[in-house]
Amino acid sequence: MSYNSNVPSVNNKRRRKQRIFTKDIELLLYSLGDSSYGLESTVNALEEVLIEFLTDLCHNTSQYARAHGRNKVKIEDFPFSLRNDPLKLARMEYIIKQSQRIEKAKKQYNEKYIMTQADVKPEKEVSATKKKYNSGNSKKRKKAEAEAEAEAEAEAEHDDDDEDEDDGDDSN
Repeated sequence: MSYNSNVPSVNNKRRRKQRIFTKDIELLLYSLGDSSYGLESTVNALEEVLIEFLTDLCHNTSQYARAHGRNKVKIEDFPFSLRNDPLKLARMEYIIKQSQRIEKAKKQYNEKYIMTQADVKPEKEVSATKKKYNSGNSKKRKKAEAEAEAEAEAEAEHDDDDEDEDDGDDSN
């Protein structure tokens, strides 16, 4: 029996598919109790199902967008494609609401942070005196720094006294 080298092998015919979700599927299976590295056949089967689902979902959503005169798909188009599966539709709506809440909380946090930064009093005006006397005599600079520090400390003590007086008024 002779071996014919002109016949292509089965392995050369197959194109190796790009595995996009392999690592994620392995981690998901592991979190559900599988071994740390699942069987390759299981991972491949799940990935094929996932890719087919996502392809169909995107295709249906794209058709819906085109039917409404748009070339681009919007997030508002996905509920139409998921309308026959109430669990997936509810999950998608929940995720969208949570995403909006997170964005709103981030904006509130940023606004609050910016406002608190604007309310912070400058600790010392030493930097201004340093700039003013940077090129001049070091004795003058040190004297100006000491004066600025003394003024800042006196102002801080004055503010503390005002707070103590306010606390006394609340107890009556």
